[in-house]
Amino acid sequence: MNQKGDALPFIILGLICLALAVPLIMWLFPYADILMRIILVFLIFTIVKGYLGDGTQTLVVSAILIYFLAFKYAYIAATAYVLYILMGFSFLSVIVWGIGTRMHG
Repeated sequence: MNQKGDALPFIILGLICLALAVPLIMWLFPYADILMRIILVFLIFTIVKGYLGDGTQTLVVSAILIYFLAFKYAYIAATAYVLYILMGFSFLSVIVWGIGTRMHG
């Protein structure tokens, strides 16, 4: 039997479960929610400062992004941040492997 590519649905399912676990943890544990929001605030400010430098533009753009990403849509931004960190650790390279076994079959 040809079993190539059967891991891909499990990989995608695991990725979805991981993406749903972040908001669930933030909702269940208030300290995790506060910590993730603080991390998002510092991350947003650092990235904007790296692109725009010091000045009023940095403060205005950072304030707008912090309001939307760290307060209004914190669950979505935290999920995206965690998935981005996992990609930085090459954890999600398993998806590339799963797609590769599916495509070369």
